[in-house]
Amino acid sequence: MKKIIAMITITVFALTLCSCVKTDNNIENYSDDIKAYEASSFMPGLDKIGKYNDVEYFSKKDEGIFPEYSMQLVVKYDEEEYLKEKENLNSAYTYLESPQKADFDDTVYTIPIEKFSAVGFDFKIAKFEDTVYPKNFGMVGVSDDNFEIVYLWLYAPDLDYICETNENEIKGMNEFIEYHFSLK
Repeated sequence: MKKIIAMITITVFALTLCSCVKTDNNIENYSDDIKAYEASSFMPGLDKIGKYNDVEYFSKKDEGIFPEYSMQLVVKYDEEEYLKEKENLNSAYTYLESPQKADFDDTVYTIPIEKFSAVGFDFKIAKFEDTVYPKNFGMVGVSDDNFEIVYLWLYAPDLDYICETNENEIKGMNEFIEYHFSLK
């Protein structure tokens, strides 16, 4: 009997660990996902992003033992509208001014760098009163070459830090972006 209970427990645990990661790129789900994944203070409504040429949405939902939800919105503009929307970003959010170390351990960064470049975008980390880095936060990236603005949101309640203080901060953020998002 003990063997059967042990096998059932192991099977349930293994299935939970191997739960599916769901991805979605249906823009019709965007508004619902904003609400579901506590991103309303950061992710803009589609009616608030100006006159765009195209918009691409992508979300990744990991419902495993350590759930994580990420959302990205890439907005493409013509040059004139892009410059206007880029200027609007200066007052749309408050941004971090310094890296953030973990309260529980000063040898790790919850946010290793406040500004960085990755995958063709120059990013800034947004700051909100209720933000707990890196468990839930947003960042904005701009691409002057492609006239694009990207909004990235992560909700990962079990994520404690991004990298250690003795590691390369830019490399840490690039790996973080690569793992949690789907930017090309």
